[in-house]
Amino acid sequence: MMLTVSSSLNASEEVIDGRFSVLTYNIGALPFPAWLGGTAGNPEGRVQEIGKRLNQFDIVGIQEQFAFKEKFRSGTRFPYFSINDHLYGGGSGLDLLSKYPMGKSVRVRYNDHPFYVAKGFQKNTVKIYRDVYIDVYNTHTGDGMDTVDLQLAQLGEYIKAHSPSNRAVIVMGDFNAKPTHWGDIKTPVMIPNNLKDAWTEFDTNQNPYQAPVDRILYRNGSDLTITLDHYETISALDSEAYPLPTDKFQDYFLNYDGSRLSDHPAVLAIFNFKVADYKRLKSGNTEYLSDMKLYYGYNNGFDHGPFGIDQTIGGGDEWDGKTLRMDPKSYSKGIGTHALSRIFVWTGRKYSRFISDVGIDEETGTKGRARFKVFANATESNTGTLVFDSGSMAPWSATKTVDIDISNVDSLKLVVDPEDSDSWDHANWADARFILK
Repeated sequence: MMLTVSSSLNASEEVIDGRFSVLTYNIGALPFPAWLGGTAGNPEGRVQEIGKRLNQFDIVGIQEQFAFKEKFRSGTRFPYFSINDHLYGGGSGLDLLSKYPMGKSVRVRYNDHPFYVAKGFQKNTVKIYRDVYIDVYNTHTGDGMDTVDLQLAQLGEYIKAHSPSNRAVIVMGDFNAKPTHWGDIKTPVMIPNNLKDAWTEFDTNQNPYQAPVDRILYRNGSDLTITLDHYETISALDSEAYPLPTDKFQDYFLNYDGSRLSDHPAVLAIFNFKVADYKRLKSGNTEYLSDMKLYYGYNNGFDHGPFGIDQTIGGGDEWDGKTLRMDPKSYSKGIGTHALSRIFVWTGRKYSRFISDVGIDEETGTKGRARFKVFANATESNTGTLVFDSGSMAPWSATKTVDIDISNVDSLKLVVDPEDSDSWDHANWADARFILK
């Protein structure tokens, strides 16, 4: 099944300053033998397909990602993602995937939690525009009436203490709470933090007695106004508790045999955003690749972790790289990758030039061989036109510079291919930047 949403999420559309989608999804990937008692069943045959379906969205919060993590990751094409290795051996079950640059995740365990599962939440700060940020929280509460109330209170207090009152915030996840189910998220979480509920904001006539347990909450910041444009509950398990929508997403998380990929619905919110005038980029300004949304990113499997933001690729965790260094210049901006890697960025004919230094980082010593290529007007299914080829590069190779006119280019695909083995191919797009027309 393939769903095309480019018409609604295309960055070239003049929708205020931009547009992004947020999805929260409890995927029910419980470990053995826990899945034997769960309604979602064995996750092995589902998680890779779920990963593939997620690629249509911009910021995704995942709950219950305990089992078959490699299969799940092999389906996704997000350049940035959290590393779920917290608490017990199975992790916290929480993952955040993003096409926007983000910081290292902070994971917090609920003080009141069942002994058999790592209930908690994660916080990450996502850069939605140059020097403009959103604090994103992903949570999973539950397992008892009193427990939920205490967990929601802890979450609300944490947000108030750790997200500045003038910062835009998104809180999503499986709350296991609604007016008729254990607790009410309004008093402990929403009111103290000035948060709105996308479910009720999109349709003010919603029946509170049908409130889903999976929710997306949000608020504006002083430098960022986000406006809810669309809300949807996708492929719910119970059509009475979670009425299925009638638009294009309704069957998106059904498997090919018609079964649902999880026992929870996925919940989607699409926001338009506008940045404060003093933050908005103007003609002639520089926009760095490491500050931008990447519509597609692949980085030699996932053993090497997410792309390095203004640092080398590192060793597989988040933000574990070093300063970018080549020949022997140091760079404060850029993206560190590991061959084989692919980056797809939408340019929309709004830039005049793309400029970047490329090479193998000095931290590899004498190891590593790779080739850098840039393709114009590429898509996932169309290679596009080759506009730069570095030739084979080793750690001792002189740095090469990409400098191309992209005035009439809609997209770029940045490719790094290994030249022999892919060992130690730490490949840098250093000082990579676009010049606005």
